[in-house]
Amino acid sequence: MARADALPVALAHLTALLDAHFSFEPHWWPLVNDDHPFEILVGSVLVQQTRWQTVEAALRRLLAADMLQPAALAAADPAELAAIIRPCAFHTQKAPGLIAISRVLCTEFGGDVRAMLAGERLAVRARLLTLPRIGRETADTVMLYAGDHALFVVDAYTRRLFSRVDLIPGFDCERAAYDLLQQQIELAVAQLAARQPGFEPLPFYRWLHALIVEACIHHCQATRPRCRLPGLRPTFVDARKCAEHCTTCGGCPAWSVCNYSRTVIVSGA
Repeated sequence: MARADALPVALAHLTALLDAHFSFEPHWWPLVNDDHPFEILVGSVLVQQTRWQTVEAALRRLLAADMLQPAALAAADPAELAAIIRPCAFHTQKAPGLIAISRVLCTEFGGDVRAMLAGERLAVRARLLTLPRIGRETADTVMLYAGDHALFVVDAYTRRLFSRVDLIPGFDCERAAYDLLQQQIELAVAQLAARQPGFEPLPFYRWLHALIVEACIHHCQATRPRCRLPGLRPTFVDARKCAEHCTTCGGCPAWSVCNYSRTVIVSGA
């Protein structure tokens, strides 16, 4: 295992590389309505096994149908809601799940997502995990973006990128337990905060997660990664999103620290 201060240095370097490439992207989370926390909660459920551009379109359809609010979703017809959020994966399961979540939100927290997310981190997470369609990753995403809890979200993109750049030598980021990988990164962030006056973990966690998502959408894909090619440019409802991405870039910004990409290029794979 590398020395204790290696991970904070490697994490800061990777973040700087990604930030230099993607920092002009201001539209990562659409935020199409006035109740941002509730939209984040709904979007975090819809995005499970689903591309974000599909979720963004579904959120806008919910808004147009006056259903992107807790009371409206709590009273929604499951079949009607499923039709609106289609083609999100598992839409027939997510619809009743969102209805149940909204009913709990309305009956126990007055329809206020921030009230539901208030409190100590472990207690809030446990509260969220009792709700349908919410697992560990979704709970942490909602807590980070809607509840202002400073924590690191472990998702498939994170595991893929960290594994390929070998961020933690001797540690299997792909297969490690969620809690263990999260703890490794949060300890490193705590070290960065201790060394840098004015360092704020909450915005750092949000931006790091957004940068990882951007890197994996445009370059570090599961198959056929675009290591030394301009990144893919998916189409979103909001035409501003990704409009400037990868028009002239020569490859993934993490190329210089990526063991995987060097192996692929050298082997000719």
